[in-house]
Amino acid sequence: MPNGIKVLPTKNASATATIVTSTTVIGVVGSASLEGIDADIKAKLDDASQSGLLRFGNAEEALEVFASQDGTIREDLWDIKAQNVKSPIVVSLVELTAEMADKEPQVFYEDAEFKSAIVLAIGNLQKARTLFGAKVRIAIASYFSHDDTVRGALDSFASGTKTIAIVDMYQSNVSDAIVALQELGSMRYLAFPFYRRSWSVYKNATVLKPNSAVVAGHIAKWDALLGEFGPCFDHANKLIYDVEGVALALTYEEGEDTCDVNTLVNAGGALLLNDDGNRLYNFETPSDDARFNKLETIRFFDLINENMQKSLKKHKHRPVTEVLTLAKADAEAFINKAIRAGAAVGGKVWWSDRNSPEEIAAGLLYLDYDAGNNVGVRSIVIQPYATNDYYTVEVK
Repeated sequence: MPNGIKVLPTKNASATATIVTSTTVIGVVGSASLEGIDADIKAKLDDASQSGLLRFGNAEEALEVFASQDGTIREDLWDIKAQNVKSPIVVSLVELTAEMADKEPQVFYEDAEFKSAIVLAIGNLQKARTLFGAKVRIAIASYFSHDDTVRGALDSFASGTKTIAIVDMYQSNVSDAIVALQELGSMRYLAFPFYRRSWSVYKNATVLKPNSAVVAGHIAKWDALLGEFGPCFDHANKLIYDVEGVALALTYEEGEDTCDVNTLVNAGGALLLNDDGNRLYNFETPSDDARFNKLETIRFFDLINENMQKSLKKHKHRPVTEVLTLAKADAEAFINKAIRAGAAVGGKVWWSDRNSPEEIAAGLLYLDYDAGNNVGVRSIVIQPYATNDYYTVEVK
């Protein structure tokens, strides 16, 4: 048995200095000039079978291609990289012509065809799974998602693939932002009503920037830091990097529902807030469903369902007696694993009473499960009491 007080080598636990490797694939939709771009990259983009898609191991790798190209993609890649995360990136590119290079992307370079191309590029993200074997888990079209059509395309992508999207609404005041947020209804995206002010290394100036990319990188990082079930947790109230300033000053008071910040959040908005450091404020979607407006709940059931599909796939075309013995056990094993990981607070699996002899004979089985995910706490209510109980004089 060793004796004495021993000191182990110092380990780096600094969040800002440690680069996290994540498997959460981020899909970045945007514009880039192809003038002078690498010939191999140009050849891939000219190949119709690629559908304008490129896959990179991480944002830094993608910046080696796009850092010198005008457009929005390099700004998004920089913001993802700033979160100290190495997450796979799928770029869905819309070519930027020389005439468009100096125009503001928020007005789609004054070209309706360009907006249509952005919408098509969002849909093309679905092809990444068969092209690269990489399913996009977070989709952004940051400089364009203030538009209803583009935002609708992101919602359709997220709903159809059981993933999430992040949108930027480019509002200029609180009142209009609240109205715009209340018109949304998606349970699969975070909606940021305002841009932020941040330094652009490419413009060499402080500019207005959307929030989608920094938040996508933040989510991907915490997905990895929290382990196999990382997507099942609330990633708000954690420090987020490279957020320098706000485009609009807001009022904020902890626990006060009438301040600007909480009014926007209660309307379904997400914010980047300077509160003991810059943090992601809110992890809820604009959905009216009080249970399924929490993004960690949506992602929990997405993860459980997808993994059950994978584990049960091997039971297709197997004898019914074998499946009845093993399939339920496989599903139970994954639910129990989620409970042990702290992602679920409980759950069970059972063969449904819908299983009739006729359907079993036809090769159809119904397997049901329930689960309660470990939802993030949004509010703690403190009740103070003024009392006379402590006004006593001790008589000696």
